[in-house]
Amino acid sequence: MDRSFCIAPMMRRTDRHFRYLSGLLSKKGILFTEMIHANAINRNEPERFLNNSDISNATVLQVGGSCPKELKKATLIANEYNYSEINLNLGCPSSKVQSGNFGAVLMKDVNLVKNCLSEMMKVSLKEVSVKIRLGVDDSDINKGLDYFIEELTKIGVNTFYVHARIALLKGLDPKENRTIPPLNYERVFQIKKDFKHLNVIINGGIEDFKMAKDKFQKLDGIMVGRAAYDLPFKLFDVDRIFYNSTEPNNSLISVIDQMFEYIDTLDFKDEIKTKFHMLNLFKGLKNAKKSRLLLLSNEKNDKIKSELKNILLANENQAA
Repeated sequence: MDRSFCIAPMMRRTDRHFRYLSGLLSKKGILFTEMIHANAINRNEPERFLNNSDISNATVLQVGGSCPKELKKATLIANEYNYSEINLNLGCPSSKVQSGNFGAVLMKDVNLVKNCLSEMMKVSLKEVSVKIRLGVDDSDINKGLDYFIEELTKIGVNTFYVHARIALLKGLDPKENRTIPPLNYERVFQIKKDFKHLNVIINGGIEDFKMAKDKFQKLDGIMVGRAAYDLPFKLFDVDRIFYNSTEPNNSLISVIDQMFEYIDTLDFKDEIKTKFHMLNLFKGLKNAKKSRLLLLSNEKNDKIKSELKNILLANENQAA
């Protein structure tokens, strides 16, 4: 799997509807699900959480949890769905996640992490990877991080998605943990230098895709979160920049047509979610506000689609 460009897991963002949209904008980028707790998979109808239908891009299922038995069971269930990789979240710093003893707080207990991953790897038909931070609170991001990584490699973990910040579990909310702890890209470069055989993908603060391709070429890929969600049209450049693709992109008008064909297959609740994910498609265009109001309105879908296409055509004519 070519991880040159990955869209990061984002809660209430990277559901299957946004992944469908992303796949229309980039055919080759790697997609991630939201983090899904193992218990949610095991104790409910799995289809509700694991449905990845209509998605053609390689997709990574990210799971959360700290019970080896539950994670093993969830992984076994996930084998029945079209995921390309299973990823254990070891980076989420939210207080709710901490209280459940999963996410970033698990980096404090490498033996438990190893037990979790070992059980997952026993049954997974796909590679099992991890998403980590550089450390947690006052942990040693040099020897301590090296030890953590080395211990996971001993059980066969080969792919590390690294958010290039520490996680401060007390006093900062998740949004602040994405901005206040300083980025330390050099530490991620050092991981790759010290563990040359590992796949190391960098995450955190990446907005300029072309610059990132050049800056992080010594690594195995980049992972982009908010920059992809807030400005999804930038995904049009991904296949060309990261995969040397010469295939023509879908036009934005074609994307709108395909999205509404997709929306017509959904129930009302999922339809609302999908339209919400489309709000940022028009950022920077004339009448962008009108497009957002249309997507949030109760108008019939045919009218919304027609008006959105008129907005795009007007922008194209103005540009010409």
